[in-house]
Amino acid sequence: ATILGVISGICYFYMVAAWGGYVFVINLIGIHTVAVFLLRKLPWDHLYRSYTTFYIVGTLLAMQVPVVNWQPIKSLEQLGPFAVFAGFQVLQLMRVLETKYHKVNKWTVRGGVVLAGIVVATPVVLYLYTTGYFGPISSRVRGLFVKHTKTGNPLVDSVA
Repeated sequence: ATILGVISGICYFYMVAAWGGYVFVINLIGIHTVAVFLLRKLPWDHLYRSYTTFYIVGTLLAMQVPVVNWQPIKSLEQLGPFAVFAGFQVLQLMRVLETKYHKVNKWTVRGGVVLAGIVVATPVVLYLYTTGYFGPISSRVRGLFVKHTKTGNPLVDSVA
């Protein structure tokens, strides 16, 4: 699973360097990962290791492309896959703590991890938002919500 994550991350980097649709692809991979998780189509350990490795390798390599730079962690369009990554880290932490503290009720452990995550993440996100760290939604995405006069198709007009 780790090797596939590394290979997928390298392929994602190549796609980022060669084509501008990398935001679409990373979002689809995040949605697919959540669907596989919810449908329980893969064992947790394989899914966790492969997505975590893919996200770290792919994001770090994508940030090496000059036109992409810090966009994977600053763009609102790419926060979904990051949320999947962060959620997987929280779930893995819950699993580790449940095995370590097996005498404690597992719902107590889960509630504590979620509460700690909210307490830590909320001020950080609010601070970053108020300082303008996150960029605005791109014009291509905004273009999907306005009247389309060229072709009538929002996807075609967004790249035309």
